[in-house]
Amino acid sequence: MTYNFDFSYLKNGAPAVTLSSFGIAFNKGAIESLGTPDQVIIGYDPDQQAIGVRARGDDTTSPCYDFAPRVKNDWIRIGAKDFMKHLSRTSKIDFLTKAKQFIAEYDEETQTLIVVIDEAHLK
Repeated sequence: MTYNFDFSYLKNGAPAVTLSSFGIAFNKGAIESLGTPDQVIIGYDPDQQAIGVRARGDDTTSPCYDFAPRVKNDWIRIGAKDFMKHLSRTSKIDFLTKAKQFIAEYDEETQTLIVVIDEAHLK
């Protein structure tokens, strides 16, 4: 059996996304899961209470957000105050008064970092 160990995994941490009243913040593990793209697109599935983040492709017409150029102390923050208010209300999880971290999963097939906003995915 052959293994392909990532020896920086423990240091970088599991991909995690922090939601707060200011917006969405990505840790180093989440940033690297996406391949550290220059820009991302962000989607929302209200039925599944999930956020999806993808590297911006050349063929997209969706609004995009600067990503890699915004790295500061191994984190990237994207402002989204109004969306955070809506998401906190619909998910019934209060991350407006105290930020909450969620474990994210990267889907190789769709090349999407998925953040499910529920108690089970809270860090």
